[in-house]
Amino acid sequence: MEIKVADNNILYNQCLAIRKRVFVEEQNVPMDREVDEHEDASTHILLIEEEPVGTVRYRPENDKLIKIERMAVLPEARGRRLGRELMAFVHSHASENGYTRAKLGAQVHAIDFYRKLGYTVSSDEFQDAGIPHVYMERDLTQ
Repeated sequence: MEIKVADNNILYNQCLAIRKRVFVEEQNVPMDREVDEHEDASTHILLIEEEPVGTVRYRPENDKLIKIERMAVLPEARGRRLGRELMAFVHSHASENGYTRAKLGAQVHAIDFYRKLGYTVSSDEFQDAGIPHVYMERDLTQ
């Protein structure tokens, strides 16, 4: 397994292909909602196991807070703790770049996953692309 920053168009397009399969095809998120105005401001991360199977992105909200978005693992690669590996990479990478807090919009079914990673719910439930979400936050200095 290899996790790397998608710092060129080839790697970025592999991230987009995973997101398209998971969010657009599997969860029916419109493509124009999936690819948004934050693409260029985000750090895109790619997880590869022979082939690309997972991705996540984060972007600065301010000089200390990041917003983590678009965490996705292909269906055939789920259940192997790859999401945890992606999140650990993001936490480490963001921390190394001076960020001390992380925020994300978790799909309600994934709240327990993020709780196990140290996140706490910080909002009421809301809809995003027709999917119930809550905001969650955690300290990156732990």
